[in-house]
Amino acid sequence: MESATRVLFNGTILTMDAFNTVVPAIAFKGERILATGGNDEMLSLAGPGAERTDLNGATVIPGFYDAHGHFFMNVEFHATRVDLNSPPIGDCRTFADCLERLKERAAATPPGEWVQGDGFDDTMIAEKRFLTRHDLDQVSTEHPIVVSHISGHLGVANTLALKLAGFSRETPDPAGGVIRREADGTPNGILEETAVINLYGQLPQLSCERLVDEIEKTCADYAGKGITNAIDAGVMHQKYFKAVRLAAKQDRLPIRVTYNPLFTLFDEPEEETFQSSKVHRGGVKLLQDGSIQCFTAYMSKPYYTPFKGDPEWRGYPTHTREKLFELIAKYHKAGHQIVIHTNGDAASEDVLDAIEAAQKEHPVADPRFLMVHAQNVREDQLDRFKKLGVTPTFYTLHVYYWGDRHKGIFLGPERAAHQNPMRSAIERGIVATAHCDVPVVPVDPFLSIWACVNRISASGEVIGPEQRISVVDALRAHTINPAWQNFEEKDKGSLEPGKFADLAVLDTNPLECAPERLRDIKVMETIVGGKTIFIRS
Repeated sequence: MESATRVLFNGTILTMDAFNTVVPAIAFKGERILATGGNDEMLSLAGPGAERTDLNGATVIPGFYDAHGHFFMNVEFHATRVDLNSPPIGDCRTFADCLERLKERAAATPPGEWVQGDGFDDTMIAEKRFLTRHDLDQVSTEHPIVVSHISGHLGVANTLALKLAGFSRETPDPAGGVIRREADGTPNGILEETAVINLYGQLPQLSCERLVDEIEKTCADYAGKGITNAIDAGVMHQKYFKAVRLAAKQDRLPIRVTYNPLFTLFDEPEEETFQSSKVHRGGVKLLQDGSIQCFTAYMSKPYYTPFKGDPEWRGYPTHTREKLFELIAKYHKAGHQIVIHTNGDAASEDVLDAIEAAQKEHPVADPRFLMVHAQNVREDQLDRFKKLGVTPTFYTLHVYYWGDRHKGIFLGPERAAHQNPMRSAIERGIVATAHCDVPVVPVDPFLSIWACVNRISASGEVIGPEQRISVVDALRAHTINPAWQNFEEKDKGSLEPGKFADLAVLDTNPLECAPERLRDIKVMETIVGGKTIFIRS
């Protein structure tokens, strides 16, 4: 046996291997795990000058692998946008709160430069409606202003921003999006789905050097929460490829980053090709609908509360079925993993049909089609997941953040109770994960684990207790399972010999913690590649 460069001993190490093995000690050689086992056995492997860390009974788990999020968007939003979140994330409760914060930013911004806000939630604001261009014009007519809905699927721009972005009475709705309008056809400022994405593409860009600085800051935040692998599912700009690889080249990327380019960017060669064990390019990202909270998720049955007075409103798809089938067939045939966003069950049905057709034409033994969110997937659809090799990453934190409103506004009691059906998936032997979808909500793995185990809303109501899962399954859904979903299980996700020495040291053993206290567990130390990158003071 080779000599270890670092040994952690006298702890409770939850390996998350196939048998959920628990051992007291673990040995590293460089950036990888050499062995796991008993204290004396592991200490005997320590080579000259090896670091020996007495855990004093602390619990160790594999570092969290963020199953789905938008890492680069999180980086940029924190650097550029005004926080307009309402409780329980922020403290904006009225239009006045939001507009005042935007005015403060405008006062500190030269005329003509953009002012950006994020996190606005119309269902949590006293006025119970979305901002319009007229509201934002009260902030400034000399600054272009854009505010994003908390979901990211809606945005609102002031009159100047609309003009600069080329939105007018004559501008047609883009495919897969809507420009909301006033009676005479003039845009009212609210842009849905692809319409707001088009606007985002015209916002000012941070320099590569600034992005590297902000990436380093964001990684420090992730490390403090025990995350050793972040993900960006839906990269839209080449600048992010370049910046993350430059950060790795400069040794300023303490955690690992996996990313999925959006299909509109996927086929472009990357400008920066520096290779690093810290950076991994995954499959292609697609979308087939929008957000439940924006009434743009594509449902098979109408929303619980009529949208704009339409009792039959079911949302809409991003792509026609023909276009969706074409895209999935193209990338599947080329050998790429497909990562696709669906929220409504009608969108999921479209995707399952397209996957079935693609597999029939070009069979792949282990495709791992990854369906993101799949929040309203039905039991019969989960049977198709199993048959077709589809794996879901659920947004179970919705039960906490939006569960009350899903029950009372968007979905109604029955669908809200079945939302994010993790237990149903696991019982079928489907590999399932859960995620935070940062920056929609703050990245917080233990809050996500707590939500999976308890399914308690922000008001304290239990919603869908039959879909609760065990703590072990919840831990696996945030460690080994996401690594598997992204074809990285040989290197990440569990504490086994040969894998990266990426782990988190906790102040409490999740397996011995009261379920309601899971959200309070603290990360005391985070290790990536055998080196400590965070330690709680």
